[in-house]
Amino acid sequence: MMSIIEITGTYLLIGVVFTFLVDISTEYARKKGIEVPDNSEWNNDTRLLAILVWPIGLLFFIDGFIKAYFGNNNKNK
Repeated sequence: MMSIIEITGTYLLIGVVFTFLVDISTEYARKKGIEVPDNSEWNNDTRLLAILVWPIGLLFFIDGFIKAYFGNNNKNK
């Protein structure tokens, strides 16, 4: 059975990886010419908050991805 420290460490590690992936994908989108709002720039306080509440951020990401992916497919038909 996992201890509280192991569970907390795993939770925070997932948050760090999630935040890193969001940062990388934002930079990749900018390099590809995709318009990224200026207010989406993250500072260290925002990153820390994202690490702590990453499940909520993941839900927003999945929602936005589904809307963008299926929304673009409907426009092409």
